[in-house]
Amino acid sequence: MKYAKLFLVLSIIMAVAIAPVSGAFAQTDAENSDIQTDKEQRKAYAKEIKEQRQLLKDQLKDLNDQRKNRLGDTFDERIQDVEFTLSVNGVTSGWAVVDGKAFPAEFILDANAGYAEKRGMIITGTGTIFIGDREITLDLKGFAKNNRVHMNGVSQDDDSIKIHLKGHFTPIADSDDSYALAFTRAAIIAESSDVKVPLVLVGDVTVTPTITDEPVIDETDSEDVDIDVLDLLT
Repeated sequence: MKYAKLFLVLSIIMAVAIAPVSGAFAQTDAENSDIQTDKEQRKAYAKEIKEQRQLLKDQLKDLNDQRKNRLGDTFDERIQDVEFTLSVNGVTSGWAVVDGKAFPAEFILDANAGYAEKRGMIITGTGTIFIGDREITLDLKGFAKNNRVHMNGVSQDDDSIKIHLKGHFTPIADSDDSYALAFTRAAIIAESSDVKVPLVLVGDVTVTPTITDEPVIDETDSEDVDIDVLDLLT
């Protein structure tokens, strides 16, 4: 009887001692489970957001591709009735900005041009750009009007490499067929890697009639100015 009472007392003490510990373990397991569930939910939410962003990017790219195709179709339709009567050849040089550093660049233009109603001078041909030891040849198309020139191009070797050229041109004094040309808003874009290389190119081109009985028409918007105006710069 004595031992039975002692065993009962020890059992009660053990029960009281173990109860808080087991409760603590149970609480810790529940907290860990909640934390794990929360992590999994956040991970799943982040994955869903990433997939939605990629879907939007893909849709935007498709829209841009469709827009570019439409622009290209429009341009091709526009030049169907254009008679190319001029040859445009020249070189511009300057700088290409890569990773915040300027590298020497040179752009050689070899194109034909013709006049389209309400559009000015339509240009189509090729351009080769040299940046350091790199060389890219591109198919070009664009227009020039009112001292402004705008051309787009695609690499002959890689459709994802494109060039955009915007700038101005004007006749060179004392010359019948030469024009100063400056591409002040220009860049090469590698769409596959989302890389953009800004360009600043300045030079001159020679415009030569390819049909001898066709006059060269000046499409610039500059007015005749007495050459004595240069005295103001001295």
